[in-house]
Amino acid sequence: MSLPANVARVLIDAWRQGVCQPFDALEVLSEADAYHVQDLVAAALGWFPDDGANVWKLGGSPGHLIRTAPVGYCHRFGIESELVVRLGCDLDEHADLSAARDAIAAWIPAIELCDTRFDSGEHAHPLLRLADQQLNRALILGEPVDSVGDWLLQRVELKVNGQHQTGARGSHPFSDPLNSLPWLARHAAARGTPLKAGDLIATGSWTGLYWAPSDSLIEVIFDGLGSVSMTS
Repeated sequence: MSLPANVARVLIDAWRQGVCQPFDALEVLSEADAYHVQDLVAAALGWFPDDGANVWKLGGSPGHLIRTAPVGYCHRFGIESELVVRLGCDLDEHADLSAARDAIAAWIPAIELCDTRFDSGEHAHPLLRLADQQLNRALILGEPVDSVGDWLLQRVELKVNGQHQTGARGSHPFSDPLNSLPWLARHAAARGTPLKAGDLIATGSWTGLYWAPSDSLIEVIFDGLGSVSMTS
């Protein structure tokens, strides 16, 4: 069995059985192999229909949208504070940053819920984490807005059970959340699934990855843009 097929088999078992799997004996040699693993897992689990909008993660994604995590939904609750964009028109491989900005129909405060199908998977090799959907489990969306301010001044706060955990100003890793969108347009087109109107794109974490306790109320507040919450 090839390396990607072996990794995919382990991940498929983890998803179906709800049990984390060891990764010590697994190896992914390239980004292309990691994306191939994603495709194999998605096909086996029936994640992506041929029609309808897709959900993308900049930074794979099953694209599940939830508000409360059911019992057993996650092994662990990794929280990332994100802004998700909804495209108002298609973007092809020729899109530049200006075209990307013009394509945005709405900005949505969001929580990316992270999890891992490997034992202590956040410590796995980066290519194994990519094969494991880059630790993605779901997106929790707030209310959309159609205007944004100065990214360098944008403030975000993460609260757990009403208590401040972390906060920052101008803390997006790429300064402008859309800086990687032209790359995603090229990447998606090359994979035969070009970006289209209605697609949702998570643009990156403003607060890093925070592992929250279970049975907690998680809140993410973007000043001037709104907030979003979930129960773990």
